[in-house]
Amino acid sequence: MRVARIFLLAFITGLSGALMPGPLLAMTIGQVSLTGSWLVVPLMMAGHAALELVVVSLLIAGLVQALRARWPRGIISLAGGAVLLWMSYGMLRSAGGMALGAGSAERVLSAWELVLAGVAISALNPTFLPWWATVGAGGLTQLAPRTIPEYLSFYLGHELSDFGWYGVVGLALISGRGLLSPRVYGALVLLCGWAVVILALWFMYTGVQVLRGKPEKESTRNAER
Repeated sequence: MRVARIFLLAFITGLSGALMPGPLLAMTIGQVSLTGSWLVVPLMMAGHAALELVVVSLLIAGLVQALRARWPRGIISLAGGAVLLWMSYGMLRSAGGMALGAGSAERVLSAWELVLAGVAISALNPTFLPWWATVGAGGLTQLAPRTIPEYLSFYLGHELSDFGWYGVVGLALISGRGLLSPRVYGALVLLCGWAVVILALWFMYTGVQVLRGKPEKESTRNAER
C-alpha cells in the first residue's frame, strides 16, 4: 500500500537526522535532566514539528512542477541520494563511539518556552535547511505522494522518527540511562546507517533511471508497488 510505504520510508529517512547528536538533542537532554520530566520531549518536538510542517508545505508547493519534469526529478533524487550516502558514512564511522552526552541548561523553561525553543533551535541549526533541501526534497521526489493521505503519511512518518527517538532518549534519562548504553546506542546508529545506505543507493539509482528517460508508465507502475 502506497500510504504505508511512504510512511515507512519517510520514517527511516528521518532517522538519518534524528539519531545524530545536535543542538536540539542537547537542549532536550539538558531540560529533561534539569526537570526530571519526560514532558519536555513532546513540548520541544511540537515546536520542531510545527516548523517542519511549514517547510514540508513549502517544499510540496515548490516541487509540484518539478515532480512532472524529468531533469529536476532526476537531479533532486541524485542530490538527496548523495547527501544520504554522506550521512550514512558518518553514522557507520562513528557508531562505535556513540553515547548520549550530558546536556546543560541554566534554568527550567516553561511549556511555551520549550515549544518556542524547539522552533528556534531547529531553525538556527545550520544542517536543518540543507537536509530538507536535499534529503527531504529527494524523499518527496522519490516517493511522489499524490493525495492528501499520502502527503500526511510522509509528514507523520518523518515526525514519528523524531518523536520516537527523542522519546526513547527522554525515557533513558529519567530511568538512569540504562536503556541507552553506548553499546545499544551505537548498535542503533549502525543499523540505521546501513538502512540509509540502501535508501541512498535507491535514490541515486532511480535518479539515474529518470535522467536516462525511463518511460513514465514504468516509473509510475514501480512507484505503486
